[in-house]
Amino acid sequence: MVSEIEKEAKNVNKMADRLYKKKNYTEAIKLYVESVNLMKTVGKMKIVDEYQQELDKAVGKRSEELNKKGDELFKQKKYQEAIEVYQSAWDFLQNAGEKWMKKLGKSFLKELNKSKIAYAQIIEDEAEKFVKSGEWKEARKKYEEICDIVKIDVDEKMSKSFIHKKLTVYERWAQEVNKEGDLLYKEKKFEEAIDRYTESVRLIERSDNSKLKKEFKKELFKAFSDHAQKINSMGDNYMKQKNFEKASSLYAQSVNIATDAGNQKLIDNFTKEMDKSFEKYSQSINDQGDKLFKAKKFEEAAELYFKSVELAEESKNKKLIKNFKLEFEKSIDKWAKEVNNVGDVAMKQKNFDKAAQSYRKSVEIIKNANNTTLLKKYNEEYKKACLNLAKEVNIEGDKLYKEHKYEEAYNLYSRSVNLAEISGDAGKIKSFTKERNKALEKMQI
Repeated sequence: MVSEIEKEAKNVNKMADRLYKKKNYTEAIKLYVESVNLMKTVGKMKIVDEYQQELDKAVGKRSEELNKKGDELFKQKKYQEAIEVYQSAWDFLQNAGEKWMKKLGKSFLKELNKSKIAYAQIIEDEAEKFVKSGEWKEARKKYEEICDIVKIDVDEKMSKSFIHKKLTVYERWAQEVNKEGDLLYKEKKFEEAIDRYTESVRLIERSDNSKLKKEFKKELFKAFSDHAQKINSMGDNYMKQKNFEKASSLYAQSVNIATDAGNQKLIDNFTKEMDKSFEKYSQSINDQGDKLFKAKKFEEAAELYFKSVELAEESKNKKLIKNFKLEFEKSIDKWAKEVNNVGDVAMKQKNFDKAAQSYRKSVEIIKNANNTTLLKKYNEEYKKACLNLAKEVNIEGDKLYKEHKYEEAYNLYSRSVNLAEISGDAGKIKSFTKERNKALEKMQI
């Protein structure tokens, strides 16, 4: 008994046959594919093979149809469009089965490649115009495009020729940029010369001229070395003027440039001068810190001492680093104590809010010093002030609660809970939380 699916497959195949006779191969292919798939589900493989042959024939005919269209475009010298159509014909043919591939494959591929070469030659004419006018970027783009079209599998000899021409464009472009670098170098504009030489090296690396690659790199490194020496000399002048900040900055630049040049001798010499300038710079900043410390301006002194430590670390002078760190910590101790004293006065005056703020600041300051004793002491004072402030705030909350101002009371109770948590008093945390929640309940009624 013939199944419904088999009937459908045969009907679809007949429709495909009618379309094939009308040379509507594109639509016929769709229906042949459908009929093959339907018949496969039935398992009638003999019929599947018949339908597959019809499908292959339709695909082959469609590829022939496309190829003829490509021929017309080629005759009209519309090579770019011809390539697209020939490529479609080739793609169809690859799905038409072995028989069709043997019959048409060689000729189709030949026509496709022929159109690629013809189109590439047109682009080459455009590329050469750019070469003559020295528009290297545009010339490079054109040759890149050509090389993408005419690859080894299209025409090996021609492909290699186009690749060589592309590399020659990079070479001539690099030479032009290198000459710009030479002119700047002669004018001792080393930084600008380095920029041009760097670009010429980048471009020549894309060519196949190993001699120029070596030569251009050598010129780049020489420009780096001369630029480093020029910057270093400027640093020397600032050192003589005792402008250690500017000197250290320039010496650091000279070391970086010498590093780019790969000149180890310059790197070593310039590094020594850089380290020395950082020593002088750090000492001058430290001296300013000393003056402020003597004037009991401990906060400002601490800032300068900290900066002197950072600069001493740049100099790698261990003795300076150690001494300046001690002075920094000493100024931190004094500054923290000064702020802490403000808290003490506020506590005596029962100004717990100000006391808590001052104690908290003293804690933050003393954290920067290696003084665990003071840190512990200031923390305890901060907690004590927070507890007193929590009680005070809670009392204010009680007053508002009695006046039925529950939202305002809630805000104060919440603050008292936060302060109690800082103090670490478990009893107050519990009782203040209870009052806060009570106010919250009233707010929701």
